[in-house]
Amino acid sequence: MSQINKSTKKITILGKNWYSSMYFILSVIFIIWMLFFDTNSYLTHKELNSEISKLEHEKEYYKNKLDSENIQYKNLKYNKEAREKYARENYFFKKNNENIFIIINYEDTITPKTKPKK
Repeated sequence: MSQINKSTKKITILGKNWYSSMYFILSVIFIIWMLFFDTNSYLTHKELNSEISKLEHEKEYYKNKLDSENIQYKNLKYNKEAREKYARENYFFKKNNENIFIIINYEDTITPKTKPKK
């Protein structure tokens, strides 16, 4: 009777067992998927964070603008001279004994866009 020497060889990839390398490969694929392709990916979060930052800056801008408009409103509401000045500048109101001359400076009248024909 001869004994058959059965030696079992393990399949190795990168010096490890095949199942441990499969875990490594699947982990790498999972990380790549989560970073780039998933709906909650890093790139999506980066875009959303930049949009949030932009919207926060806009919010601050409009808050400051609203504050200045409220100051102007209160000034116009309680100050008769400021109200009169605003009406004269923006709506061309006048007193009974005044004349108003409105000078409009058009760019077309200063420099012609086409040369005259000779």
